[in-house]
Amino acid sequence: EAIKAEAPRPLERNIHLTTALAGDLMDELADAYGQKWFQERVRKCARDSGYERSVFLMRLKDVAFEVQKPVLEKWGFEGNEHGVREMTAAIREHAGKNGKEMPDWLKQKQDRCLELLYGGKEGGMLEILTR
Repeated sequence: EAIKAEAPRPLERNIHLTTALAGDLMDELADAYGQKWFQERVRKCARDSGYERSVFLMRLKDVAFEVQKPVLEKWGFEGNEHGVREMTAAIREHAGKNGKEMPDWLKQKQDRCLELLYGGKEGGMLEILTR
């Protein structure tokens, strides 16, 4: 099911993760993103969007949500766009106020997670999105 395009409600933070749990959550997301069918869909999404950054990210949202939803719900987040935003905020919290204070081991997990989310090094979008 596609995420409905309604005005997002103000972010309510109900879940706060320790650094270790944030790492576990990113491992689970990386496992979900690493599935062969998901990688194939993301790469098709990249081709279909002509490797155009904004088009790709818009299309990726729905594809990614299919694998994010069960992880969100398992971790107690809502299984909707608000849950995605809260999960992102719970992880981002560990980057500090300037966004650059994440411990190296956690940053490596985040990088791996994003690499898989964007279709890996072979997917053609990683370089475009992480420049």
